[in-house]
Amino acid sequence: MKFNIWALAALGALMITTGCEGEEPAPDPIVEHGELRLERVFPTDTHPGQEFESCVFASPMHYHDGAQDWVLAMTGEGQLAAHDVATGEVAWSVELPAPEGEGVFALAQPAWLDDSRLVVAYHTVPADHEAPYDANVQRLSHRVVVVDLAQRAISSEFEPLTLEATLPANDDATLSFRPERALSRGDVVIGRPAGATLGRAYITLGNTRDIQPWHGWAFEIDLDAWADQGAGEAIHAVFNTTPEPDENCGPEGTSGSRERRCGGGLWAPTGPLLVEEEGGGYHLIVGAGNGQLNLDRQDYANTLLRLGPGLSFEPMCDAEACADFNPDAPSLECVESCQDLFIPRLLAGQAPPRPADGRCTDEMTLFECWQEMDYIGGSTPARVELGEGAVLVYPTKDGHAYLVDAEHMGTMHDRHKLVDLCGTADDACRKTWAGMAVTQPLIMTTEEGPLALIPTFMPDSTHAAGVVALAIVDTEDGPRFERRWEFPTFDKAEAITRFREHPGRVVAAPLKEGGEPVAWLVEVGDPGATGRLIALDPLTGEALFDADLAGRGQRYTWPLRVDDRIFVSSCPSDRAASRLEGYQLVPVD
Repeated sequence: MKFNIWALAALGALMITTGCEGEEPAPDPIVEHGELRLERVFPTDTHPGQEFESCVFASPMHYHDGAQDWVLAMTGEGQLAAHDVATGEVAWSVELPAPEGEGVFALAQPAWLDDSRLVVAYHTVPADHEAPYDANVQRLSHRVVVVDLAQRAISSEFEPLTLEATLPANDDATLSFRPERALSRGDVVIGRPAGATLGRAYITLGNTRDIQPWHGWAFEIDLDAWADQGAGEAIHAVFNTTPEPDENCGPEGTSGSRERRCGGGLWAPTGPLLVEEEGGGYHLIVGAGNGQLNLDRQDYANTLLRLGPGLSFEPMCDAEACADFNPDAPSLECVESCQDLFIPRLLAGQAPPRPADGRCTDEMTLFECWQEMDYIGGSTPARVELGEGAVLVYPTKDGHAYLVDAEHMGTMHDRHKLVDLCGTADDACRKTWAGMAVTQPLIMTTEEGPLALIPTFMPDSTHAAGVVALAIVDTEDGPRFERRWEFPTFDKAEAITRFREHPGRVVAAPLKEGGEPVAWLVEVGDPGATGRLIALDPLTGEALFDADLAGRGQRYTWPLRVDDRIFVSSCPSDRAASRLEGYQLVPVD
């Protein structure tokens, strides 16, 4: 089916910017484009909505209680607040529980168990720590609860669950899950294996600032056992990406972000990719961040892994080809042999990165340079059905998109540069650890084939960044990327002033009921500035709407569309007051 976006001509835009935190909201911005106008509903002088003391790190969620619609915002301090869609006022809320003397810190996007229940993963922190909390506050425990929105309470069917685990490790040691060295940022996802009623929830964790010892952890929660037998039987399986004993991870309490020791955090904000299989099965694809890669020791940092139900994993690599594995320069014969493991690499003729600040010398291999730059993982791939097969589109912190065979993950079809490396000799990269892409692509289907929309960002003042659209095309030599458009167009001046911060995620939603979907996202503003709510024509990259938010927006989150309204999370900073913002699409008279 071809997208048939109406022939919209820009009739002009009056975009009114508001001030910083603490100032009164400005009047409604009105942005017109063709048949529709985008108006701010709240916060305005008439409808200020609700300001929270802490940041709203999660995306807004839509809940219909049988009588009316609510938009939910989960604050960093653990309040699930139900907003009136017309005014933004909070009518009711549910507080996440914590043991006495502990506070709540919530980052991860909850998962819908059914139409009225949410599975929520969060941390507890010292209650005497100065609020609002951020990711660097000590984590005391990691908890999971089920919220019953119909009852407006924590579900009595599921007692609160605390994540705990001890696994076998290398060198005949054991490895215990340490809550102070883990952070749950990724979306919770739910899979339903055959015979399950409720299914299994998956919680993935990395750490903040890569403080050692840290690892990538995944927990599988059997929701049926949890409901029937209690929290003691809920943890069904646990997986660790780098099973090294703590003493192998470097000095306790120091940063390992520029090392390849332990690590492999599963910190992608978009969480695991859950792929449903024919016959009712499923598997997960998880992206492990920086750290130690050594197949001889079952260490899988900087890779994509396919995990089965029960978090079972076997890379399915050729043992002979991978013998005496070289972590600095894995052999092509080895990495191409792996069925359930993808190890990123260069295409023939491509040169390893050489950042302008000189961190990588000419003698360094690709993996040695990635170590110095704190690249490569942090995103979630998207799966694309292509003919009789499928591929994974995987954007990474190094500013590239990788095209990976979904059935045999050792096969890499393409590696496409999305943006340049951050920084120049005269313009230092402001966030050398951040990379240029942390997201999950949005895949849109057109008559010409699938199109991957990938938001990028650039913490310098020299290089272009924004949304990049890549077509996935079949050629005689296999699937390949073809660049279709950028927003803003990279040869325009605004492309080196916009998208300087981590942006939100791209989602598809129509401009009006029954229309073809367009691409919506939030461009997060620079510190002290406002962000923008953007709608793009997926075929051309034309901005259908490009309007100032009241606030800055929030990285990693997506806009939510409910009928003719769009809702976004917005935080001036991770430790500042925040709010939900609401906008409305109305016909032009």
